[in-house]
Amino acid sequence: MVGAKPAYLMDFSLGLVNRTGAYIICRDLLQELPQYFPEVRYWRLFLKKTPDGLIRRILARLMMMEITTMRGARTAYWPERPKSSVGSRLILDPLYVLRSRLDPDDIVQCHDIGPVTHPDLFGPTISSLYMEAYDKIKQVGPGMVFVSDATQHAFRERYGDGFRFLQTIAQYVRPGVLGGAVEECPGVTRPFLLTVGALERRKNHLRVIEAYEKSGLHARGINYVFCGARGIGAGDILEKASQIPGVKALGYVTEPQLRWLYVNAKGFVLPSLLEGFGLPPIEAAQRGLVSVVSAGGAQEEAIGGAAVLVDPKSIDSLVPGLVRLVDMGEDERQSILRRAVHRGSVLTYDRYIAGWDKLLQHNNRFYDTDGWASSDPEEAIIME
Repeated sequence: MVGAKPAYLMDFSLGLVNRTGAYIICRDLLQELPQYFPEVRYWRLFLKKTPDGLIRRILARLMMMEITTMRGARTAYWPERPKSSVGSRLILDPLYVLRSRLDPDDIVQCHDIGPVTHPDLFGPTISSLYMEAYDKIKQVGPGMVFVSDATQHAFRERYGDGFRFLQTIAQYVRPGVLGGAVEECPGVTRPFLLTVGALERRKNHLRVIEAYEKSGLHARGINYVFCGARGIGAGDILEKASQIPGVKALGYVTEPQLRWLYVNAKGFVLPSLLEGFGLPPIEAAQRGLVSVVSAGGAQEEAIGGAAVLVDPKSIDSLVPGLVRLVDMGEDERQSILRRAVHRGSVLTYDRYIAGWDKLLQHNNRFYDTDGWASSDPEEAIIME
């Protein structure tokens, strides 16, 4: 049929275990472009909607037990519908290629290669699984989609260019980032600096807390507040926070409470050790907050340098970064904000969906292993 959309088997097993930004962008892709995905696979199940609650948690645990036990064994792969109903596969996280068939005409989305490059941040089990998954991807050479040029560059350096295509489709600033109800967050004293992100090692909470302690900001009446879901290393982070005056760990907050935190914060702090893209500082800018972020890599790329840039591994860099964020003059603050807000205006939701629409529609003609997206600015879907 002329003009018919290609059909894909979407593997959304990511949706069983992940409720962070990676999950949100994949969920939005499924919601906005359902015409491409007549079949959606969650582990060994084909479902019409993503499971939630206790059922999701049970399925996630069973799936991870299978992945950890069977790894990349070429037996008992996850089921597929007859080829007559779908063509290529879209696998939304590299981990799940371990239990799936994988062909060169398939597409795999890569959020970052942190489990390979930074095993200390993820633990030996997860890191070894991802290493095996990426080895399988390298052997097959499918099309690869990345959330940032920094992630694509890191991938190329380690795995080369022997893939059907290597394409960046940048993440987006959420459309409703400024709107909605606002609810005061109990126990928070203004003024304060704010971090929003999972409580895990790669977000660098421990160094930020230490830098805050040494900065003298508490003596000046400036508090430090952070919130987010628990991850690897959360226990150490919470213990450290409980020992430092002026530090407030909130854990999970509601969307209205999160909006209140953004509205009332004096600045945003997220100098991560590793990010696939680095969206939170851009969203913070839309709310009028200048950020402290890591120099180099995905965070600086995402915000276009419009932030206080620091070395995330150096307390001697973090301390003056926090102080500068507090003491910054209004002219400098507005100059940085204008540039950061512009980045957000480029990274639109519509652009993200249009990029995927274009790629999915024409997937079968992208075979330029020299970098189809980056080599032709008229065809590129990458972030300008």
